[in-house]
Amino acid sequence: MSPTTADTTIDALKAQIKKLNSKAGQMKMDLHDIAEGLPANLEKLPSIAAETYAIYSQLHDLKQQLKNLEAAQ
Repeated sequence: MSPTTADTTIDALKAQIKKLNSKAGQMKMDLHDIAEGLPANLEKLPSIAAETYAIYSQLHDLKQQLKNLEAAQ
């Protein structure tokens, strides 16, 4: 039996979430390091914080998509 389109999409989302989770974890550590070193590197804080927020927002959206796809099956 071949996988359905939904199964393929779910697998692709899971792979994308796994990859993004790794990047999000690294961004969180980078943000933490900058925060610990304040006021040094103060100029980096806004861009790193914005990028971290964007990654976690995207991760949240992907997890919601996955949840909805899994519920529809």
